[in-house]
Amino acid sequence: MAILKKLFSVEMRLHDMLYVSYLIPTERLLARIPNNFRLAEVQQGKVFLSLVIFRGRTSGAATIPTPGIPFDQVNIRTYVIDPATGKPAVYFVHCGISGSLITFLYRILSGMPVEHTPFAIRTRKDMNGRYGAYEASGAWHGRFSIKAGQTAEKVTALEPFPSREEALSYLIDPLAGFYSDSAIVRRLEVFHSPLEPRLCSPLEVRFPYLSSLGLVEEEEVARPHNILLVPYTPFLIYLPARKTA
Repeated sequence: MAILKKLFSVEMRLHDMLYVSYLIPTERLLARIPNNFRLAEVQQGKVFLSLVIFRGRTSGAATIPTPGIPFDQVNIRTYVIDPATGKPAVYFVHCGISGSLITFLYRILSGMPVEHTPFAIRTRKDMNGRYGAYEASGAWHGRFSIKAGQTAEKVTALEPFPSREEALSYLIDPLAGFYSDSAIVRRLEVFHSPLEPRLCSPLEVRFPYLSSLGLVEEEEVARPHNILLVPYTPFLIYLPARKTA
C-alpha cells in the first residue's frame, strides 16, 4: 500500500472551503452508514452532518506529470469512529463534482459514486482578505443557494465540544474518510496541515437535497449549528482507496 500511495498521491489546491454543519438526531443517519460502523456522537443521540463546498484544482501526482484540472466539489458527510484508529473520521453520504470530466475520472480512480453537480462559488473580500460575502449556488437534486458572511478570524470555542482543538479535529481535520458503493466500503486517506478556519454566520441557506434525503428537516436547513470557512489549503489524496473488511 505504501508503494501505491507514492504512485497515486494526487495534490489538490483547495480554495474557499465552506463547512455548513448541523447537529441532528443520530437515528436519521443509521440507514446511511454501513452496519459495522459507529457514528461519532458528540452528545447522547446527536451527531454532526456537514455540507462542504469548495473550489479545487489538481496540481500534479507523485511521479506522474498531470495537468491541473478543476475539482470543484460539494459533499454531504457525517462522522464515524474509524475502526483502525478509534478516532473520528468522515463518512461521505453523497458527493458531487462540478466538472463532467473530473467526475468521470474520479469515479474510475476512487470507486466513489460521485455525481456531476454544476455549481459556482462567488466571494467578496476586502484588502485584508476578510470575506464580506460568500455565495454558492447550483443544482443538485434541486436548486441550492448558500450565502454567508465572515464574523471572526478564528474559532475560539464551539459548543458542544469541550475545546477548540476537539471541535476542529472532529469537523475539519480528519485524515481518513469512508464511502460505500453498493456492498463495498472503501477507506480513503488524505493529508493536509492542521486547518485554521474562520467563523461565519448564515445569510441564506437553501439546500432541498438535505430535506429530500430525510437528514435535515426543511425548517432546519436555514439554521445550521455552525459555519466554518478555510480560505486555502494544499491537500493530498492517496489513491486508490482501500477496501475495508
